[in-house]
Amino acid sequence: MNEQKGVTLIELLITVAIIGILTAIAYPSYQSHVLKSYRNQAMGDLVMIQLALEEKRTKGHTYNDTNNTVANLCPSCDISGERYNYAITATTTNYTITAARQNAQLNDFCTDLTIKNTGQTGPAGCW
Repeated sequence: MNEQKGVTLIELLITVAIIGILTAIAYPSYQSHVLKSYRNQAMGDLVMIQLALEEKRTKGHTYNDTNNTVANLCPSCDISGERYNYAITATTTNYTITAARQNAQLNDFCTDLTIKNTGQTGPAGCW
């Protein structure tokens, strides 16, 4: 008798279909996790900038000091602008730090992230 060894075309097509279905389910979930991880990094950067501003304030400086740039306040923050652009809007007594979404982060359901000197964060549900 002649035994056939190998895979039939039907078996191969079923395997390819299963892989396709699994990929269609897994890829959006993966993308969602990537966006969330970059958002969490931006939140951490905002808090680090806030801490640096508060430290300067306790040393007698004002929030709107000309040296209060993101690069000066947080050298370890990701200021490349690939995912978020950071901005500080400040007066002598108040500030708002914003992380504006860029490029692929525009697909994140959370809009631009903010944190104020009062501790108020936005948008709600994203922190």
